[in-house]
Amino acid sequence: MHGVALGQFLGFDQDVDDPTPGGWGIVDGLRDRLTRLGVPALGGPPVGHGLHPPTTPLGTQATIDTAAGTLTVESAVA
Repeated sequence: MHGVALGQFLGFDQDVDDPTPGGWGIVDGLRDRLTRLGVPALGGPPVGHGLHPPTTPLGTQATIDTAAGTLTVESAVA
């Protein structure tokens, strides 16, 4: 099965309730678009840009648990 994991979007909090983008923040816009894919989508894991992000390998298997809000990435090294 496929899914989408989005990291943190630092600096976009100020967009919430801003009338220019219709009161939507970055998370609202992404949720609106990603829901249409019909796959699990998780936002907010501390990957990407932020303070001390963990190294996250690309192209490996991962498990998204939207109920628990977790992303478990398998080791990229065999």
